[in-house]
Amino acid sequence: MFAVSDMQGWRISMEDAHAAVLQLQNENDPKSKSDERISFFAVFDGHGGANVARYSGRTLQGRLAELPEYKEKKWDAALHRAFLKTDEDLRNDPVYANDTSGCTAVAALFVPESTGTRSGSLYVANSGDSRSVLSLGGEAKPMSFDHKPGNPVEHARILNAGGFVEFDRVNGNLALSRAIGDFEFKQNSSLPAEEQIVTANPEVIAHSYTENDEFLVLACDGIWDCLSNQQVVDIVRRGVAQGMELVDICEDILERCLAPDAEVGGIGCDNMTLMIVAILAGRTKEEWYQWVKERVENKVGYDTPESIAPIFRTQLAQHGNGAHFGGATGQGNVALSLNGLGNGGLLSAIPRVLSGQGLTDEHGNHMRSDGLGAQIVSAGDGNNDGTQMDDKTEA
Repeated sequence: MFAVSDMQGWRISMEDAHAAVLQLQNENDPKSKSDERISFFAVFDGHGGANVARYSGRTLQGRLAELPEYKEKKWDAALHRAFLKTDEDLRNDPVYANDTSGCTAVAALFVPESTGTRSGSLYVANSGDSRSVLSLGGEAKPMSFDHKPGNPVEHARILNAGGFVEFDRVNGNLALSRAIGDFEFKQNSSLPAEEQIVTANPEVIAHSYTENDEFLVLACDGIWDCLSNQQVVDIVRRGVAQGMELVDICEDILERCLAPDAEVGGIGCDNMTLMIVAILAGRTKEEWYQWVKERVENKVGYDTPESIAPIFRTQLAQHGNGAHFGGATGQGNVALSLNGLGNGGLLSAIPRVLSGQGLTDEHGNHMRSDGLGAQIVSAGDGNNDGTQMDDKTEA
């Protein structure tokens, strides 16, 4: 079960894309199809245009499913190769010969142990500064780390490939150090794709999920610029406990992160995409909702707060010093849920792609990869008014 929502925000165009496949199969090889329910979810944050994000959203999951590594169940290797092959395919496509855009990508692959079990493996591949966070008993566990030019491992690769870092940007331009596309930073013919100034090569983090894991969030940096990992988990968890549909929780978060106007030109003005994936682990939707509600009310695991402070001063001035989770507004509280907008449409196993920059965690630590970390499986090297809610989908 999952939901996704995206918002153009104050930008003049939408450069994000996303994809979701509830049962990933190689559509080009009918003989390889099985009943194994492997699910794929991804968010792509475009920059310099929407073309690369849209291309990646249409093709990366298909590229993944047809790889030998995927068929051999070498999931981390398959994700690495899928990112790099998508980048290579794009570069070799004459339609995109003169395209200078690029995109970040964060993708999650859920692999159940076997049908009917409540456990399995989760693999999250990330290239860039979109991010994924897992709720473990209400505590936020990072499932990806931002790739920024100032990180020592990223900085070393950039210099080795002939680039430089200025104002914490690649060649004084790009604010992230890994991405699909951005081929102007991939011109060193003496180096492999993994060692270019900017590389699409993802870091892959693996996690063995059980019936105690609650949900996964994937989002672009338009969200993480405004809210910490833990704050996002808190909002989702409290919303579920109050019976809000996941799609309404998605839109609640997007509304919180939307600046009241575009004058500031900083946080709250970006395109935004957010996806919530409920880890049912054999439960029905109703059972999962009740389970999370009981855990929140009984303070099992992390003690989820009842409110989150507003992000922008205008929210504070209008609604007081607390932001209430859902329900009716009360004195000093603001209800930012959008229950009146409905629950969106049903997404089946057919990929859905919709088009369109998260710097610290809840403790103020920079969420940047160091190319190390025991949890990393394989890191390579280390309406046009600007406020339209573009889409919401739930399944």
